[in-house]
Amino acid sequence: MALVLHGAVVWDGVHPEPRSGLVVVVERDRIVDVGPADRFSPRDHQVIDLSGAFLMPGLIDMHVHLVWSGGSDPANVVASEGEQLTVIRAVENARAELEAGITTVRDLGGNWDIPLSVARAIERGYVCGPRVVACGQTIIMTGGHDPFWGIASDGPQAVLHAVRRQISLGARVIKVAATGGVYGRPEGEEVGQSELTEEELAVAAREAHRFGLRVAAHAIGADGIGNAVRAGVDTIEHGIYLTEELVAEMAARGTALCPTLLVYRTIAENRSGTIPAYAVHKARQAAYAHRSSFRMALDVGIPIVAGTDAGSPDTPHPSLVAELELMCEYGMAPDQALASATRVAADVLGLGATLGTLEPGKRADLLVVDGNPLEELGQLRRVRCVLRSGALVSASS
Repeated sequence: MALVLHGAVVWDGVHPEPRSGLVVVVERDRIVDVGPADRFSPRDHQVIDLSGAFLMPGLIDMHVHLVWSGGSDPANVVASEGEQLTVIRAVENARAELEAGITTVRDLGGNWDIPLSVARAIERGYVCGPRVVACGQTIIMTGGHDPFWGIASDGPQAVLHAVRRQISLGARVIKVAATGGVYGRPEGEEVGQSELTEEELAVAAREAHRFGLRVAAHAIGADGIGNAVRAGVDTIEHGIYLTEELVAEMAARGTALCPTLLVYRTIAENRSGTIPAYAVHKARQAAYAHRSSFRMALDVGIPIVAGTDAGSPDTPHPSLVAELELMCEYGMAPDQALASATRVAADVLGLGATLGTLEPGKRADLLVVDGNPLEELGQLRRVRCVLRSGALVSASS
């Protein structure tokens, strides 16, 4: 029996404006039709009346860490709780993301390859959560960023082995660390310092692409960003110290940016007063440059996708709406922001043929909210119901 959703204003992610008078028809896990309401008879269909609501594609968060709590020092929480409790926390974080209308997440690092197991558990129906596209662990240099879950790999052969290891464990994306970071090591790690070399990054990109996987590079400083872009990675994560030359090269190569604006401002503000001091200091140094780099990328028109780094210090699951609001504060239009978390994100994931818009043949990942987020993005918090692959997984009543 088909499921017919009618009465809502529909933003399909294809047309720039939302439209009234349409129904969305779902059979099993797919959208089979989007068309005028008068074409459909309620006979032999299950009909859901969404009058007064806004219907859109499910959201995609392109940068999360399901194993992390979103407290002030999440790596320390994992270290104290251990593997078994961290698995349970990751499952609960995944559920929270889905209930907020986030039907797909890209997990870019977790201890003990837990995100890979959570992804499989969700797909097999053992637990409820979004579609998880996970890297497992990050490929880093010895002493590099992401020490919590890094695979230390020095030289091209070691990097090649690490990529193949992650693929064998079920990774659906590969993450590499091209620079130091803000939250990582209290000493011996500088934000702007390049880490894996261009040669090492190129090996990772070639091998991942050979197996049909995309590559995400943690890259903050300009030298490391340049190494990653020239190496052929698919997304630059953070990209705080972009230059005009780097943005031009990203545009020419089609390299996308996942800026994760919120987490760095959150760490810099340190409202809880308990984020590690070394991370707060680094984030405050980067704050102005981050806004400037985002605006530069936006003006040039490179693909920008929404990612939150959810789970990181004081950045809970979910945080995507706050990220979208900040993107708009920094100059992005609301329709661009929604696209960055739907259609553009799906394309950058390599899943644009099945996700990101409401079109026949695509997965029935749907979000229904009580308000128009194109007028005010905060309406995304007013979730009425969520469908993931055609199954109703969250409803307000």
